[in-house]
Amino acid sequence: MFSVVDFFFVGHDFRFVAMAAVVCLISSYACMSLVRHGRRTEGGMRTLWNAVAAVAVGFGIWATHFLAVLAFRPGFDFAYDIALTAVSLGLAIAVCALGIAMAMHGTGKKDHFLGGAVVGIAISTMHYTGIAALVMGGSIGWDSGMVAISIIAGMILGGISFVTAMSGGWKNLALGTALLTAAICAMHFTAMGAADFSMCFPLTANGNLAGGWIAAAVAFVSLLILAAAFGSVLLDEADRRRTAREREREKADAERLSEVTGRLELAMRHMAQGLSLYDSHGVLRLHNKRLPLLLGLDPETDLTGKTFREVCRLAIIGPGPAPANVEDLADRVVAQHQPLIHGAGGDVVHTFANDRSVRVTHNPIGDGSWVATIDDITERRRSEEAIAHLARHDSLTGLPNRALFNERFEAALNEADAGDNNLAVIAIDLDRFKEINDTYGHAAGDGVLQALANRLTEGLKDGEVVARLGGDEFGALKSFTSMDNLRDFLARIEAALFGRVAIDGTELSTAGSIGVAIYPDDGADRSKLMSNADLAMYRAKAEFDRRICYYEREMDEHARQRRDMAKDIWAALEMDAFYLVYQVQKSVATGEITGYEVLLRWDRPGYGNVSPADFIPVAEECGAIGAIGNWVLRMACLDAASWPEPYKIAVNVSGLQLAQVELIDTVRNALIRSGLAPARLELEVTETAIIADKKRALHILRQIKAIGVSIAIDDFGTGYSSLETLRSFPFDKIKLDRSFMTEVEVNDQSKAIVRAILALGRSLSVPVLAEGVETSAQLDVLRIEGCNEAQGFLLGRPGHIDWADTLEPLLVNAR
Repeated sequence: MFSVVDFFFVGHDFRFVAMAAVVCLISSYACMSLVRHGRRTEGGMRTLWNAVAAVAVGFGIWATHFLAVLAFRPGFDFAYDIALTAVSLGLAIAVCALGIAMAMHGTGKKDHFLGGAVVGIAISTMHYTGIAALVMGGSIGWDSGMVAISIIAGMILGGISFVTAMSGGWKNLALGTALLTAAICAMHFTAMGAADFSMCFPLTANGNLAGGWIAAAVAFVSLLILAAAFGSVLLDEADRRRTAREREREKADAERLSEVTGRLELAMRHMAQGLSLYDSHGVLRLHNKRLPLLLGLDPETDLTGKTFREVCRLAIIGPGPAPANVEDLADRVVAQHQPLIHGAGGDVVHTFANDRSVRVTHNPIGDGSWVATIDDITERRRSEEAIAHLARHDSLTGLPNRALFNERFEAALNEADAGDNNLAVIAIDLDRFKEINDTYGHAAGDGVLQALANRLTEGLKDGEVVARLGGDEFGALKSFTSMDNLRDFLARIEAALFGRVAIDGTELSTAGSIGVAIYPDDGADRSKLMSNADLAMYRAKAEFDRRICYYEREMDEHARQRRDMAKDIWAALEMDAFYLVYQVQKSVATGEITGYEVLLRWDRPGYGNVSPADFIPVAEECGAIGAIGNWVLRMACLDAASWPEPYKIAVNVSGLQLAQVELIDTVRNALIRSGLAPARLELEVTETAIIADKKRALHILRQIKAIGVSIAIDDFGTGYSSLETLRSFPFDKIKLDRSFMTEVEVNDQSKAIVRAILALGRSLSVPVLAEGVETSAQLDVLRIEGCNEAQGFLLGRPGHIDWADTLEPLLVNAR
C-alpha cells in the first residue's frame, strides 16, 4: 500500500491528475443521473438511455485513464497503439452498457449491486487494455496481489455506488457519484501501483499515436462528457420538477382519492340499500354494513370472501336454526339468480318467513364480476297490496266492491256452467237507511253499514260471497245444489239485516229487502241475472209483508210495461199530450166555492186515460216528474190568471220536486209569467215528501211561503209523524185524507179520528179540508164537527170549468 502512495505522490503530474479526477467525477455523475432517468422510462426509451449512460461513463473511464497515464512520469516518453486504444474504449462502453442494463432492469438492491460490479469490471478491463496499448520497449512487471485488489476494489465500489445512487434522493445521487468516482480512481491508481516500469524504455513506431494526440482526444472526450453531464443536470432538474409535479399531483390525487373514499364509505354506510361486489368467481369482495342487516344477519357480520351461494345459504338460515333442506333451498335460489348474473341483469324478489320482502338486483360488469344491490320493499309491497285491496274492496266495510263482485260473479258462472251446481244471485237494499243518515248523521249511518257488513259475512261458507255495491246496496252469491242450502243462506242474510244496531248508545232498527234470481232458470249472463234479482228486490220492497222475493217471469213483463210507459211519458211531454182538470173545493158552512184542485190527466195512445196513481210513480222513476211538475205549475197559473173569478188553485208537488231548490225559482217564474197573484196559489205536499229530507224540504217551503204562496199538507193522518210535521212548519191548510171519509157517517172510530183532526186544526188555527166527500151524510158529519172545506164527487167531479154553468143547484140538492 505504501508503494501505491509513494507512486502517486512521486511519479505524477498533478495537473493531469486533477483533470482526470474532474473528468471522472463529471462522467460518474452523468452516468448515475442517466441511469436513474432511464429507470423511469419503458421500452425503447429505456434502451436509448441505457446506451447514452454507457457512452457517458465509458468515455469517462477511458478519458480518466488516459489523463492519468498522461500524468504518469516514468522517466521516458511512450506512444499509444491505435487499435488497442480504440478497443479499450469500445470495451469500456460495451461492458458498462451491460452493467447499466442490469441495474436499470433490476428490481432490487441485489440487481443494482451486480450492475455496478459489472461497471467495475468494465473499469478494470478498460484500464488493463489501455496499459497494453502503450508502445515502449522492455516489459512491465506486475504485482498480482495488487492487480487482484484493483479489480476487486473497482467491483465492490462500483456495486455500492449503484445501490446508493438508485435508492433515494439527490443526496444518495451525490454519494453514489462519489463512490463511482472512487471506484474508477482506486482501481486506476491501485493498478498503476501494481505495475513496474523499471525495465521499460522508449520506443517509437509508425502508426502509433503520440501523447499529444491522446491529449487532444482526451480533451474532446472531456467535452463530450461535459455535454453529457450538462444534459444529465438538465434531465435531473427536469426530473426533479417532474417529480415535484408528480408528487403534488399524487398528493392531490391522494387527497381527492381520500375524499372520494371517505364519501364513498359514508354513502355506503348510510345508504338504504345493501351493496355488494362479486368477482368473476362469485366471491364477495366488498359490501356495506346494510347488506347483512337486510339479509337478516348480524349487522357486524363480515361476508367478505364468501361465495354467492354461501351468502344465499346464510340468508336462508337467518338467526334461527338451519332447515333440513337448506342445501336444496340454496341451490334453488342460486339457480334462480344465475340467468340474471350471467345475462343482462335484472331483479328477483324474495319474501322471508317474517313477511319481510327484499328485491335483489344484479348488474353484470362485463368481466364476469357483478354488483348486487338489495332493497327492503316490505312497506312498498304492503302499500301496493293495500292499494290493490282498496281498488277491489269497499273502504268503509272491507267487503268486496262492485268490480271484485263482478269478477267473482263471472268465475261462479263459469264454475256453475262447467258443473252441476246452481247459482243464486241476491240483491239486497236497506230499508229507511236515508232516515238514519238524516236523523242521526252520516257517522251513525257508516256505523250501521259496518255492523251489517260484519253480520252478513259472519260464518260465510265456501261458495258464498257478500259485497257492497254502493250506498246501502249489497249483493250476494250462493253456489248450491239444493234449495235447502239456498234457504239457509237467505235465512242468515235475513237474520243479519233485521235487528237492532247500537251506535253511540242509541239502538237503531235495521231492515232490508232481498231479491233472488237463480242461474240458469232466471238468466244466463251476469247482467240479466243481476237485473232480475233487482226486480225481485223491488217487488219485496213494494210488498210490506214480504222480506224475500224470488224472481218471477211476470216481473219482467211488469218491468217492460213500465219501460214502455216511461217512453210514452217522455213522448207525451214533447207532444204536449197531458192536460189539466179541476175539482172544486167549497166551504162546508156556506157552500161557496173557495178554490179548485188542479189534477193531471193523460190520454195515453192505445190505452186511453191512465190514472195518475199509475203513471206518476213511473215518471218519478224515469226522471220525467220534474218536467211534468213544472208544466203543470205553469199551465195551472196561466189558466187561473185567465178566469173571471179570482179563485185559488191547489197544485200538488211531488217529493222529488220538493227535494230540488230549483222549485223556488220555478214557482216564482210561473207567477211572473202568468201574472197570477201569489195569494191565489196553494201548493200541496205530502208528509212522505217532507220526511224524505225534512230539513231541506222545510227550508224550500219557507222560501216559497215568503213569496206569498200558501202551503197545504196533503193526505194528513196517513203518516207516522203528523204532529211533529205540523209543529215544524206553519201550514196554511190541512187536507184530511179521503180514507177517513169512507165510513165516517156509520163508524164511530172514524168519526172520532175526524173529530180529533178537526179539533187539532182549530187549536192550531189551521183550516181543514176534507177530501173524498161523496154522500150528503158525510157532508153533514163534517158540518156538525166544524170542518172548514170539502171536496169530492158530491160537490163536483174533476173536469173543465164551464163558467156559464153554476154549481149552486148542486149544493142545494146536497143539503
